[in-house]
Amino acid sequence: MNIIKNVSADAFPLKAGDNLIMLVPHHDDTILGCGNFVTEALARGVLTTVTRVFVSCSRTNFFANYQEGMLTEEQIQRVTQARIEEDTLGCNDLFGGSYNWRQGIIGEWDAPLRGYTGPVTAGGGSWGDFSTFRPEEIDMYDRLIAQYTWMLQQENTTILCLIANGSHVDHFNVREAMLHAAFLVGDDAKAQLVFVEDEPYSSDNDDLRYVEFDKLTERTGSGLTAYGFKCQPGETTNSKMHDIFNNHYRTQWTQDYEDDLNKNNDFLIYVLDKSKYKSITKDSSCTEDYCVLA
Repeated sequence: MNIIKNVSADAFPLKAGDNLIMLVPHHDDTILGCGNFVTEALARGVLTTVTRVFVSCSRTNFFANYQEGMLTEEQIQRVTQARIEEDTLGCNDLFGGSYNWRQGIIGEWDAPLRGYTGPVTAGGGSWGDFSTFRPEEIDMYDRLIAQYTWMLQQENTTILCLIANGSHVDHFNVREAMLHAAFLVGDDAKAQLVFVEDEPYSSDNDDLRYVEFDKLTERTGSGLTAYGFKCQPGETTNSKMHDIFNNHYRTQWTQDYEDDLNKNNDFLIYVLDKSKYKSITKDSSCTEDYCVLA
């Protein structure tokens, strides 16, 4: 795998004046998935517009330190509110103030709340792909495609989407919906799609770091270019992203997360050639018409 380092200004996929859209499955993925890119862009002086963050799976009962498994509306509401609050504070810190970013909540529910059952993957979430989708996941997939299509038609725009390391079913669904939207928009797409890594799963499973990249490389006709960066330092011995996570994200903090993020000294991004959008092929787990790209 060829990773381009010492990335020049011309190669960095965001220029001063460009718009940035961050597409994340859950509230904590704003910082864990996209935080390193944002701190790098700020250090380069190229993030000069108001960032739009769209949280796809926003209602949840999943609380890393409170997992009795109750599906009561009270728990859903309390945990959802807690995660919105901590993400708001974290993003204020990440972007340097509340006027520098806006959040849109798409409103899907995450897998545990929707009653999905699947093998447990890194971080305690539910693993999944098209082979494990129920009608609920298919409906969510179709709704997300419709939500994402307009983003790809925005000029002078970079879209960040998590590459779904670890194959959490929610992350997989969000990624695949974005790929399907990119396929449908095809040559009419104006926005640049960039895949970022899922933390802490990338750091925790370094031997599996490139699995999703390899799959997408094959599906896009070698359309991905990998760029590598050192994480921007924080005020402690941690990265800036890690410091923000520790300062604000209470519902998701665990010692396991801390140990994994301590390994996070670098990050990768994968830029998808826009000319390849129209020729993306389906995921190998797709056997039904709804997910076929044709």
